[in-house]
Amino acid sequence: MTSKTISVTSDVYNLLRKMRLPGESFGETIARLCRSKTSVSLCLWATSSDGWSDLTSDEEARLEETLERIHISLQPEEVDLK
Repeated sequence: MTSKTISVTSDVYNLLRKMRLPGESFGETIARLCRSKTSVSLCLWATSSDGWSDLTSDEEARLEETLERIHISLQPEEVDLK
């Protein structure tokens, strides 16, 4: 497997270090966070779970919008990721 080097600020590094699980590499942490914290992945989970299969396309769109707002609200405000 190939690897790439990325640069992050000290603040981002410290956040990532705090989010890392025991025995997890930084790369594994980044992958886990990217896969599990998107509104798209939450919407896919919700629409594929039992009890959600009868959603209309309008209801599904509203669910995706709601999950996107939740996702945005959960992002840390004190860290500028630019």
